[in-house]
Amino acid sequence: MLLLVAVLLIAWEPLRFAGEALQVLPSIGYRGWVPAIELLAHAGAAALSAGAGVALWNGTPHARGLATVAVIVLILRNLQSLYWSVLPNRTMPGDEPFAAGVALATGALMLGVIRWRAS
Repeated sequence: MLLLVAVLLIAWEPLRFAGEALQVLPSIGYRGWVPAIELLAHAGAAALSAGAGVALWNGTPHARGLATVAVIVLILRNLQSLYWSVLPNRTMPGDEPFAAGVALATGALMLGVIRWRAS
């Protein structure tokens, strides 16, 4: 199960960020500096996610702590992009609470797997 969490951290968030960047980058000059900062923050979350996934995959000593931080950052990034984003997203109006619940449940499950394997 821990390797599944590692694969999700390595692949899911970087691919999600790549899709977001491809959608936003052609018009980033017209959008201003706030969306550019938000996109950079999302890039940082994707990089942290990939790094934590590789650390889990390799079994490095502090991988579980790094993965815990990465999952918490990803939960916060999901909530931010649902409720306080200036970037476009594909969430239908009114579906934000459901999407936030899915993000929280997935994050809690991932944190449970990371912590369970640590003990």
